[in-house]
Amino acid sequence: MSEYYGWAQCPGTCGEWIQGGKEGIPFLIDCPVNRYVELETYCVTLPGKENSEWRISPQKTKTEKALMLLAKRIGINFKGTVKFHSELPVGKGMASSSADLSAVMASVLTSIDISWSPEDLAKIALTIEPSDPVMFPGIIEFAHQDGKYMQELGPNAEAHLLVLDWGGIVDTQRFNTLSGLKFHYRKNELKIQKALQIFYEGISESDLEKLAYASTISAQCNQEINPKPFTQEFIRFVQRMGGLGILTAHSGTITAGIFPPEISAGQKEEILESLHIQFKPARSEWMETQNGGIKSLSLKDRLIKDKI
Repeated sequence: MSEYYGWAQCPGTCGEWIQGGKEGIPFLIDCPVNRYVELETYCVTLPGKENSEWRISPQKTKTEKALMLLAKRIGINFKGTVKFHSELPVGKGMASSSADLSAVMASVLTSIDISWSPEDLAKIALTIEPSDPVMFPGIIEFAHQDGKYMQELGPNAEAHLLVLDWGGIVDTQRFNTLSGLKFHYRKNELKIQKALQIFYEGISESDLEKLAYASTISAQCNQEINPKPFTQEFIRFVQRMGGLGILTAHSGTITAGIFPPEISAGQKEEILESLHIQFKPARSEWMETQNGGIKSLSLKDRLIKDKI
């Protein structure tokens, strides 16, 4: 009986640059950051029709479901263990579930030497819940509820993000079934369309100021359906401190000020101190934007890497 070892790492997000409706279709543009889920899978393949069996944290029910769906999709059952190390808190709007699902499937497939694509992982993830497109490289405009369309937008812009959390959690599945959500998207579609056009220009021109302006429009629209405290005051604070705008977790609890990458460590420390004096959030920290996409290795790959 062969044994297989896999490793994978997937970034989370700091909410979304933009989220709303486009011609009646809910979509988002993710904002991956330098916070990750990293995991290891150890498994053996099972003969015949024996059902898959995984030792996994009881809290990771969605991840276990993804493994069962993956086994059915590829026609191979497994017995194995998953070990997690995650920097992504649950219910905050950091794509923790999407990162878990994507990383565990990539780890298993890589370990048994089956090629995979981000589209493959997204299809399975979307059968479980609305998904962030963290499995794709760069940043993506994505129909996150059903995967009806996906548009690659290029690399993420470099920025430092002043992230604050007001506490509590938001359940993504529950948020996406809110009775007023469709009306909210329809009502704000023209504003979101304007934000999208500015965002496309910002990506094309590598203009962080335009991206921040677009994301601020989207964050302000989101106040109607998932309000955060002191949003207008926080926008003014960010601008006063040299920032360009804000972005938000549209179905989460975090908000972030967008600052240029040239900001110094000393400036960041001073801004964080001022933030706590004025707002007293439950949690705050600095993050950096990065590109989406999964890194994965098999045991053979890992051994070779360790020798280099």
